[in-house]
Amino acid sequence: MLRLLSTPLSAYRYQIVRADGLPDVELTLFADDQMKALSPSSVPVYLREILSFINWSARDSIVTGNRWSLFGPPDEVRNVIRQYLTVAARCKVVVRPDMAGLKATYVNETGATRINIRVLLTALKRFYDHLILRRAYCHANPLIHESAGGMLAALRNGYRRAVLEMEGRGPMPAVSGIDPPSGIRLSQNFFRCVQKQWVPQTIDDPYFPGLIYRAGKNWGWGLREMCIVRTLFESGARISEIVHLTALDWAVSHFLNRFRARNKGSFGERTKHLVVSQATAKLYRRYFDQAVDGRRAVDPARLTVDELEKLFGQDPSRLEEIPLFLTKRGTGMTEKLFRDWYWRPALRAAGLHAHPHQGRHWFVTNALRNIERFSKHEGERERRKQELIKYMSWKTGEKTLKAYEHLQREEEFLRTTLPSIHAAMKQREEECGKRPLLFSAHQGASTMDFLPHDEELSILTGDFGGR
Repeated sequence: MLRLLSTPLSAYRYQIVRADGLPDVELTLFADDQMKALSPSSVPVYLREILSFINWSARDSIVTGNRWSLFGPPDEVRNVIRQYLTVAARCKVVVRPDMAGLKATYVNETGATRINIRVLLTALKRFYDHLILRRAYCHANPLIHESAGGMLAALRNGYRRAVLEMEGRGPMPAVSGIDPPSGIRLSQNFFRCVQKQWVPQTIDDPYFPGLIYRAGKNWGWGLREMCIVRTLFESGARISEIVHLTALDWAVSHFLNRFRARNKGSFGERTKHLVVSQATAKLYRRYFDQAVDGRRAVDPARLTVDELEKLFGQDPSRLEEIPLFLTKRGTGMTEKLFRDWYWRPALRAAGLHAHPHQGRHWFVTNALRNIERFSKHEGERERRKQELIKYMSWKTGEKTLKAYEHLQREEEFLRTTLPSIHAAMKQREEECGKRPLLFSAHQGASTMDFLPHDEELSILTGDFGGR
């Protein structure tokens, strides 16, 4: 059995240890290599998926009975992966040609799937790239289709010839704006996850933050927890972005209501800004200064906001090592600790069930409603939506915004239009019960010919009265 160890004081941040207590050299080197290429928080996630896969394959009777090896030819490795996906991950696996005619293995998650399939396949692909680079694996990467490279080259050459024949020149880069994008996006992956549309979890209740605040106060949240949760709802930030804020992040507003923060996938770089209310900014200063139930109670240096301002004027780089939120031991707060020991117990005691990330969804949903309500014309509405995309630092802003707007329109229909349709149907039913039967069926008439036309009811019945 392989185990993942966190060794922050060692030259290797993560080490993978075998059952005999000795380190697995290749996996440990792979972990060290990924620390230079991925966000530090992503590395243990990748490693855990790989270790779960390797440990399972060592115990599976089908894998051991067929003597399939993870260091064998690509077909053997793929057999092990396919077995893991169907048995352990409980996915549906189908082999079929893609749009280019290349036979690929499509993986579809089910309701019983408890494994992050995308992370697993990405991690394995990186792992075999690492082994090949170190000459520890003498075959081609089993996660890459053998025919994909040739197919992609053939398609691109065909595109070049077509442009040459039509324009008398080679194709220009898409960024030039001269030629439209080629649209050639052929996946080289042997295993491909079936694309699922992401649906945001909108929270439309204006009292949702208040319910969370009250649950926290009843549970015993202090200034630290209230600062974190109020920032969650007021800024739309992720919980991981908030708990990792430093004094230097706060210094961008001279310790008022703005913070600099890292973004998901920014490799630790501070690429976005968070804004909270003035009331929450005052709460931050209280949390930082109070010596009894504030940050100073657990801070070995017992720093105050005034002392932060002095440090900022003398040597700003020192503030980067000062986390805003400390545990009772004086160490930096983590998102897992906050969820497990503060968020979940408080909500459970109040009979509520919500995830911290729903604070982000609540922020976006209400931002969109305010944009719709207060924009005077279409141009202003679009400008504000672009400002929201920029503030949230969405990589695929338009696509994400459309997902929210689509769900918002659906909820609007369920909340307003559908009840009025049901009311109209009930009224028509009551009217029909009161009216005498004025015709017989053989006369070729319909009750719809004798009742007033209702446009809202027509949405469901499909009858528009010939209009």
